[in-house]
Amino acid sequence: MSEEVTVQRQSAPGVPAEARSGFWLERLARAFAGTSVPFEMHFPDGRSRRFGQGTSSFRVMLKNRNAVRAITSLDQVKFADAYLAGDIDIDGDMLRPFELRQTLGDRHPLTTAWRFLQPLLFGQVRTNQAAITSHYDIDPDFFLSFLDPKTPCYTQGVYLSDTETLDVATIRKFDYCFEKLRLKPGDHILEIGPGWGAWFEYASRRGVKCTGISISQTSIDYLNGRSKELGYDWELIHADLLAYQTDRKYDAIVIMGVIEHLPQYDRVLARFESLVKPGGYVFLDGSACTKKYELSSFMVKYIYPGNHSFLVLHDFLDQLAKTPFHVLEIFSDRYSYFLTFQQWARNFDANRELVVARFGEFNYRRFRLYLWGAAYEFLSRSLDCYRMVIHYPGTDATI
Repeated sequence: MSEEVTVQRQSAPGVPAEARSGFWLERLARAFAGTSVPFEMHFPDGRSRRFGQGTSSFRVMLKNRNAVRAITSLDQVKFADAYLAGDIDIDGDMLRPFELRQTLGDRHPLTTAWRFLQPLLFGQVRTNQAAITSHYDIDPDFFLSFLDPKTPCYTQGVYLSDTETLDVATIRKFDYCFEKLRLKPGDHILEIGPGWGAWFEYASRRGVKCTGISISQTSIDYLNGRSKELGYDWELIHADLLAYQTDRKYDAIVIMGVIEHLPQYDRVLARFESLVKPGGYVFLDGSACTKKYELSSFMVKYIYPGNHSFLVLHDFLDQLAKTPFHVLEIFSDRYSYFLTFQQWARNFDANRELVVARFGEFNYRRFRLYLWGAAYEFLSRSLDCYRMVIHYPGTDATI
């Protein structure tokens, strides 16, 4: 193993004997042997160790006994718990630590089992409500601290180059969506999960009537206030898509970054069929992977509880093939989602003082891990992202 070792022998007062010993140094040396990621680790007794070759890309600071126990457990959730508690700090290039995830285990069968027991015990609609409330029902200023300030959209933009701003990339996505849905002034669209209104503002400026359904009351309250401020007549309905009932038919449906919360594709497509006019269109995008319900224990515990699942494209298309819908276009936006998450993470770090003052250190730390971790997952191709245009043919359809 090629690694530089710097050991400071003085012992900090009150540090337990096990932390002063070298056993954890040896355990970590074995775990990170041969790592291609150069980094430094600083221990509470004053010792430090450098792993890998070359200039360190980040530092891990272990502040106390709990931090030492967490890192030597080689368990992702215990490490995250210690980081969220403030026992561990990380600074430097925040993408690089996630390259070490494969070294850390993630075996938490009770956490996994509870994900799937919830919908069986309480029903899918109630499970969705609990999951969405835990993630989204925070003061909007929390999310606005990292979303683009001009177009606060909580899904990826569409980038043509790494140097573009997120605002430019998001407007490009909206232009694409508007064109492919063949929208025109006077049309009426349904957005499932309108978030903080970025798409509503875009569509309303072009004369489109907007209705949104959401199970986040915080989002609905924010959008009602925003519609009054802007002078738009938005219709906001507190409803789960799977339970939403209406006789109305919409010209188009927009669902940006919400399919991850709706893993029962047959039920979702049945709702689309009941809600869109013959001849109408659906725009859908979402983060994706190849295995249904694959999610780290950290994400389940701290970010998306319940049976959240990234979009599984082959499963979705298999269910769609059983319906009258036709897929017109599918595009991969994986790299765009990396650039989007990277910008969100940078925005969030830039607003650290504001976030901590308003929402506490815990919420800052859990979303910091989430945003940088997701950026890495897209960069490393562990996650994909797709956008698609779906058509519901009418009797006179030419497509």
